[in-house]
Amino acid sequence: MKPILKIFTIIGLLGLASCSEDELRTADTLQQKDAVESVNDPYLLASIIKKTSLFYQKMGYDSRMLPGAVQHMESNYQSSDNFYAGFKSPVTSMYDAMDILKLIDGSIGLAETRGSKTHQGIFSIFRVLLFSYMTDFYGDVYYSEALKAREGILYPKYDKQSDIYNGLLTELDAAATLITEGTEPVSGSYDLMFAGDKVKWQKFANSLKLRLLMRASAKLPDAGAKMSALLNAPVFTDATDNASIEYVGTTGGENGNSWTGGILNWGSADEFDKRRPSKTLIDKLTELNDPRMKIWFAPIEKPWTSDKAKNGVTFATTDPNGYSYTSTWEYIDRSKSEIALYATKDILIDSNKVYAGFIAGMLSDWKNGNGHYDVAAGGATGNFKVSKFSKLFRENKHPLLKAMVMNSDEIQFILAEAAAKGLITGSADTYYRKGIANSLLRWGVSQADVDTYLAQTSVALPADKAGQLVKIADQKWIALFLVSSEAYLDLRRTKLPNIFKNGRLSGFDFPLRYRYPGDELGQNRTAYDLGVGTLSPATDDEGAKMWLLQ
Repeated sequence: MKPILKIFTIIGLLGLASCSEDELRTADTLQQKDAVESVNDPYLLASIIKKTSLFYQKMGYDSRMLPGAVQHMESNYQSSDNFYAGFKSPVTSMYDAMDILKLIDGSIGLAETRGSKTHQGIFSIFRVLLFSYMTDFYGDVYYSEALKAREGILYPKYDKQSDIYNGLLTELDAAATLITEGTEPVSGSYDLMFAGDKVKWQKFANSLKLRLLMRASAKLPDAGAKMSALLNAPVFTDATDNASIEYVGTTGGENGNSWTGGILNWGSADEFDKRRPSKTLIDKLTELNDPRMKIWFAPIEKPWTSDKAKNGVTFATTDPNGYSYTSTWEYIDRSKSEIALYATKDILIDSNKVYAGFIAGMLSDWKNGNGHYDVAAGGATGNFKVSKFSKLFRENKHPLLKAMVMNSDEIQFILAEAAAKGLITGSADTYYRKGIANSLLRWGVSQADVDTYLAQTSVALPADKAGQLVKIADQKWIALFLVSSEAYLDLRRTKLPNIFKNGRLSGFDFPLRYRYPGDELGQNRTAYDLGVGTLSPATDDEGAKMWLLQ
């Protein structure tokens, strides 16, 4: 295990030290060298799975930037993510991805030397996953010359996004072949994702290819043909076909093994209470009578009522996971000055409801969301008039809490969209219903309740293509709850659901990309300038369009 510890130590030192450009790239060389020391494939696999899964999950819950952008979550305190402000500054997560890629590339080299084809193929899946993350969020990035400091390339060029996509698709084909041809076993103990099941790794490779093909379908003339070629290949199909890992729930902190919102990480409830469901999501779940709402969110502590007779009446609620809540109705008595002050039509929007969300685009320090007037009792993060996340998300571990990279429902919705557009053959409705069912089952909804949900006319897929695409997008957006990176990229691509002017967002433009990290200007300026030059307009800001969007 010492070589892995060396990697962590070097990464930590890089974060603290002030280095010259060449020193930084020399350290890059050392990290790759350490990664290929005599460490066995299973240990490297476990490390790569954990680091990558947590990287994705942090974007889905820990950070409020992407969950806020897709209106799954709104901030109740100390954040401007309710109106995209985080996109207006350079974002350094490209470097976080590169740190993992250093380990991955070293592991690929080691597996190739050993003749471990299966592991080489699996490691390559994660390489594609993280390079696709980088180009999808930034545009042109380094790819063909990345991680080649040992070959003397200290200042890698930015590849064009179109070339990166073609390269990534080719890498996935090679990865699938390597996994098929590999003869060495995959350790069930160290394979934290699929417990040594090679078929599921093949499914992951093919499913990731479907994701990339759909994302670039407007730019790749042969996207439909390539997707069609995968219809008879193994892909994520069943509700249990998910690229995710469970939490152990025994230690907290940055390198811990517990769900972020649990008490081992957040001893105080304040950080937890800052995260509230968006009104956009609550309203959609309510409209569809969706059972996931009671799994994900808690009833309002003091819901408003227009019925004076209900004032002060307390009632109890138990959610599907057995967590109990107590709520007390409060009459909207506008004769009380403190209520009249905040119970205005543009603040107190949801009354006579047990669940309510925070308005999209509302200032996060606006403690009076939905007319919450008792700010003294609520404190900095309290709001008695808006739902919280359910008590499930205060656990350190739970079978429903996963660090998620990709789920089978996403793939079924991709196939549904492809069928609706005529990119592939097959029934859009069949794929659509499978996607919904898989998401519901993944969150613990019973098959009987799944059948009831699917029988609703409000869920049924209409006959017209435009209507089908709207319904598919709605359900996919719901299913991507806490998979915020993919929810954002899909919303950006399809512009569905059309939620961009909801709440108080009418004065804000939806961001289209991350700004490059600031260090790129000083350390790799030539490549940076060329990368910015391919954007439209050629400006490094959140409104510029990359190749995928041009």
